[in-house]
Amino acid sequence: MACSVPFEQQSAVPRSESGFASAAPFFLKVEGQTNPVGVGREVPRLSWRSAVDSQTAFEIEVASSAHLLNSGAADLWSSGRIEDGRSVAIPYRGEALQSRGQAFWRVRVWAEGEDRPGPWSEVQSWRMALLEPTDWRAGWITSPIFPAAEETAGMARWLEATAADPQFKNAETVADTKRRLRDVRPATYFRKSFAVTKPIKSALLYSTSAGYSEFFLNGEKIGDRILNPAQTDFDKRIYYDIDDVTDRIGQGEHVLGVHLGNGFYGERTAFGMDKLFYGEPAAIAQLEITYQDGARQTIVSDGSWLAHPSPILKNGVYSGEFFDARENVVAWNDSDLEQGSGWRSAAVLDESPTQALVAAEMPPVRRVTEVTPKAVLNPEPGIYTIDLGQNFTGLPTIDMSRLGLSEGQTVLLRYGEWADGDGRVGMQSGGGAPRTKQVDAYVSDGKDETPWSPSFTWHGFRYMEISGIDGPPPLDAITAHLTRTDIERIGHFSSSDPLLNRIHETALWSFETNMVSVLSDCPIRERNGWTGDAHAIIQTASYNFAMGPFLEKYLGDFRTTDFISPAIVPGRRTHSGKVDWAAAEVFLTWEHYLHTGDVSVIERQYDSLLDYVAYVEKAMDDDRVTDPFHYYGDWCDALPELGMERPLGRCASFSTPGDLTATALMARVFQQMSDMAAQLGRDNEAKAFGQRFNDVSAAFNRAYYQTDSVGYGSQTANAMALQFGIAPVQKRQSIAAAMNTDVREKWDGHASVGALGQTWLYPALADAGYDDTAFGVFKAEGPPGYSYLFETLDGTTLWENITGFVPGDGAEPGRSLNHPFKGGYDAWFYSGLGGISPDPDAPGYKRFFLDPKFPAGLDETKVSLETGYGTIRSAWKREGDDIIWDVEVPQNTSALDTRNGGSRLIKPGKHRFRLNAAGDREVIGN
Repeated sequence: MACSVPFEQQSAVPRSESGFASAAPFFLKVEGQTNPVGVGREVPRLSWRSAVDSQTAFEIEVASSAHLLNSGAADLWSSGRIEDGRSVAIPYRGEALQSRGQAFWRVRVWAEGEDRPGPWSEVQSWRMALLEPTDWRAGWITSPIFPAAEETAGMARWLEATAADPQFKNAETVADTKRRLRDVRPATYFRKSFAVTKPIKSALLYSTSAGYSEFFLNGEKIGDRILNPAQTDFDKRIYYDIDDVTDRIGQGEHVLGVHLGNGFYGERTAFGMDKLFYGEPAAIAQLEITYQDGARQTIVSDGSWLAHPSPILKNGVYSGEFFDARENVVAWNDSDLEQGSGWRSAAVLDESPTQALVAAEMPPVRRVTEVTPKAVLNPEPGIYTIDLGQNFTGLPTIDMSRLGLSEGQTVLLRYGEWADGDGRVGMQSGGGAPRTKQVDAYVSDGKDETPWSPSFTWHGFRYMEISGIDGPPPLDAITAHLTRTDIERIGHFSSSDPLLNRIHETALWSFETNMVSVLSDCPIRERNGWTGDAHAIIQTASYNFAMGPFLEKYLGDFRTTDFISPAIVPGRRTHSGKVDWAAAEVFLTWEHYLHTGDVSVIERQYDSLLDYVAYVEKAMDDDRVTDPFHYYGDWCDALPELGMERPLGRCASFSTPGDLTATALMARVFQQMSDMAAQLGRDNEAKAFGQRFNDVSAAFNRAYYQTDSVGYGSQTANAMALQFGIAPVQKRQSIAAAMNTDVREKWDGHASVGALGQTWLYPALADAGYDDTAFGVFKAEGPPGYSYLFETLDGTTLWENITGFVPGDGAEPGRSLNHPFKGGYDAWFYSGLGGISPDPDAPGYKRFFLDPKFPAGLDETKVSLETGYGTIRSAWKREGDDIIWDVEVPQNTSALDTRNGGSRLIKPGKHRFRLNAAGDREVIGN
């Protein structure tokens, strides 16, 4: 999948030679990419940026060659003038596109008040993917079932560490986990030699796997993807990649290679669930070579490929890897291989492991950010703990030649989020659910010429415990990388308050480290796409990252799951029933539409949404959700005293009944379903859903409004009722006042909210005029405050249950120390402190609202957001008693200044306002 240029590297409005802005559209994209080579949608979406303040119409031309397009003979589509001011997610409406077909396109626009169009844009192109199953000539190859490696003393140590059960100490479970680990077979090398006898014009490789894989050409890896392909419901769909390898193939001998591991597809050990295992990993590859003379050659995966066990003797997403360098095969993927024993013909599957091969629609997982060690600790003889200073999801890279290993020496690496002051790594935050702990092993061949890094697993950790070495490892022999799906960062926030900046970055670290092809709950433990976690963080995610491609993949997981109202997607470890969690399908669809303006995502998802809502209706009792089977509630909210027991056990909400939050969320579900039905022109359904919102809201108010407390009983309850429009208009201000009192007096300035309340408390307070209280939550000291997390607990990511742990006397946290759903607050940094929010009537930031808050304890805020139309900026600072507010509105958009209930239009350009008690005025000449 081609990657678009990072926003930091994008040029501004194109300039003519005279230095004046051109009216030609620029920044052309197809499916969010520049000149992509693998578009899998039969109706691609086209986008551009208009170099005019207001576009009133556009014209698109598409041709099968650049020559035809430039000569004015667009043979695929000539749209003519279309009266439309949008320039984002415009659907292609031309001739049907064929597999592998290339299309060239350009666009021009009419500016407001102009009768003639501006100049044509530069010509861009896209190439279609393989659209039909018959386009695939390759077969699925798999290992000829190499046996599991024999258990050595080093492997026995690895099994003991990996199957450890520090929480429950259940011997039967440990024995079963060891049995499962012993049955894991080695990863597999595959290779195919082929010859190229004449000059080539192009070479495209179509490839993927059931299981994790890495592809190589002549000994060099193709692309920088890792942990690939993305996790899906593999029996329904598997993503494939398209790589242009033209520049890497000349005349002569070549070798195409594949390294294949288990991934989620071949998972055998986690959770003690046999159903998680889809089958033995398999791979498919199709290299299509076009010669300059027009001839074609296709290299396909089949029984002629050779297979050999990999030196990765054990591999699992949850259990880690056991790598034996003595088993390495030199030049296994190169023409220099001296082929010896051990190579066998690859097995070929009789049937495809999946119903559909789908061109990858989001960026792959990559090593994104380097993390360097901060210290090496020595808690006991022979044990060395590397502190990387930051909890994250990632992969270490170690120069084993620096450790002075002898042949056969086995190094164990245990990974944890927690360590005591001496460096003893604690594993309890990993929980008992996945059974296995994160442990890698490396067996030296006495040379260790190549730096080692795991290939088919990843870890959630801050601390890496190394044992089996003869002395302390040098820190400069070790590095690591945060690994995640490589979607672009589009939002930036900073302020004059260092603590607030750290709170912001902590939310982002927690989110980024739970983004390995799904929106997961925690990297050390479950690594599952819990749906409630997804909607708890989605607003924060949408302000900080280009979530469009990621959400389309994740929403597709809702469509392919066998469950209605699923708690987890994708995968087989899920269940139906929790409507408050599965509401994510509605909320994520609407959020995608708000931030991109792309109605096609609603069209694509709508039937699945109807299935979910039908399930909701069956789950409701008198317009409320009352059965605990159907909700999880405001998970892991704050406790008034550290370490106290939760009446409902586990991490169930202490302050807010689960039926209340579930009912509130269902009201919001019906409201957004009404909005989405209206966008599709389904007016009767929109009206019906609107009535259901009214019905559920009325039931909510009858059941939960408490006259004595002037509200609904908790911060989460009040915030939801206000933000979802459930609370009666005449009671809204008094409810907000009660919520303000609850924060300031009952909770001493702290928030008591859990997963579901995090997003809503701060805007609910600020919208009612209590922005000082909202800001004050982030400054409040002691538990459960953020300074307590950082200073007392040394936390570097957001903990699942900060008040459930009492530090000291050797205590160790028993729940995850990296849970992104606690970061829902970060959206308010953009929508509240920066004041930027999308307008549902002109989504995708074609028009947007500006309503910044200026809490007394803050002197300056800077917010920027890259949208499909350009960069929005909102920055303010105090100057004496005045506020200086700088605003930048992209071309072909507009903003509404809604401060104090107003609706002043702000046109494209840079603006500076001076705000004070006497009013505000725009400062000319900024």
